[in-house]
Amino acid sequence: MTAYELYWISGSPNSWRVMLTLEIKGIPYGSHRIDPAKRGHKTPEFLAMNPRGKVPVLKDGDLILYESIAIMAYLEREHSNPPLFGATAAETGHIWQRIFEVMNYAREAINNGVVRPLIRGQAADSAEAIKAAASQAHKDLAWVEQVLSRTPYLAGDSLSAADVAYIPIVQNLVRAAGRPDAALLDLGFLPFDRRYPGIATWLQRLEAHPVYDKAAPPHWRE
Repeated sequence: MTAYELYWISGSPNSWRVMLTLEIKGIPYGSHRIDPAKRGHKTPEFLAMNPRGKVPVLKDGDLILYESIAIMAYLEREHSNPPLFGATAAETGHIWQRIFEVMNYAREAINNGVVRPLIRGQAADSAEAIKAAASQAHKDLAWVEQVLSRTPYLAGDSLSAADVAYIPIVQNLVRAAGRPDAALLDLGFLPFDRRYPGIATWLQRLEAHPVYDKAAPPHWRE
């Protein structure tokens, strides 16, 4: 019997980063995939765990946690190897700095401005808003490209929580940008490896990790 129970939705960036953390650390867990089409995250049972009705939720006995970065930090304290939040105070501070930079400055335009309307089929109705968000997203990606021109990972020479936090955001963007309706908007993200070669190489590096496929959204392969 596993100590942890994870409630998640396929393709959710927040769920994805927690699953990656669990897999990278080799932590066994019970998996509870929720179907958003059936509003499984809005049932009374789920709302009793997270009143916000959001995934992921992690149960550890009587403890219930939500908010993906908080769950990652909790798992780090409980399972320190391999370390994802640094082995020294300087490393920890730098990794948290990168996490906040990613979540505060390099996520909003991509996730909410571009990806969400595209996967909801709103390309035609929200074309101008998506193009405006794409313009900001390119500025955010240019910053990440610059970071990755200096180091192989977002916070230095080793895989860290900063990479785990950011990879679902980028992968969702690449997938959304490849939709036929997105192509009609000429958003300029593809071919991604030519526009952002440093980020593309970083993606390949993370995709080659032995546990990457275990955490990748299963509906992308269904």
